[in-house]
Amino acid sequence: MFHHLKRVSIGLRARRAEKALHQLPDHILKDIGIRRGAIAYAVREHFKDRLV
Repeated sequence: MFHHLKRVSIGLRARRAEKALHQLPDHILKDIGIRRGAIAYAVREHFKDRLV
């Protein structure tokens, strides 16, 4: 059960991170090296090791 709760928690953190990145202006995304269309992929890649 703990493993399931941990996955849910990480999933929520990933969604919050994605939402926060979508709210940033394009010039800031460019400064950190993420295109707006690649936000979901970048967040998934960041959290993928934690979801195992």
